[in-house]
Amino acid sequence: MIRKDYIERLIEQFAAAFAALLKLRRERKPEEAQQLIRDTALSVLGMEYSALTMADAASTARLLGHPLRVVGLARLVAEEGELLHEQGEPARATLRWGLALELFLEAQAMGATLEGEDARVLAELRKKV
Repeated sequence: MIRKDYIERLIEQFAAAFAALLKLRRERKPEEAQQLIRDTALSVLGMEYSALTMADAASTARLLGHPLRVVGLARLVAEEGELLHEQGEPARATLRWGLALELFLEAQAMGATLEGEDARVLAELRKKV
């Protein structure tokens, strides 16, 4: 029961964050979007975003310990890539997209089944990287 509640809460928190990120990107508010990415990593994943994106994907996935948490981070990193691309930083965007793709693959190796928006983001990343 606790595990199911935890997973449902994670899904709700990430869904709210991604909806807010999309809104901020549409409104062209990159600084607020970047801050939301950092805040979401800290509040939902319990770690600083910069620490989570410093190591390789496999180490980060092991640290996070649950495929849903890894997928959430992958989505946050992919969103940061979009922000960087929109700000005219294609090289940095590509690096972020590469990390996001690796995180998705790690999540799948941990047993994650990617559906809906997660599957769409993964497909887009495969085209970009």
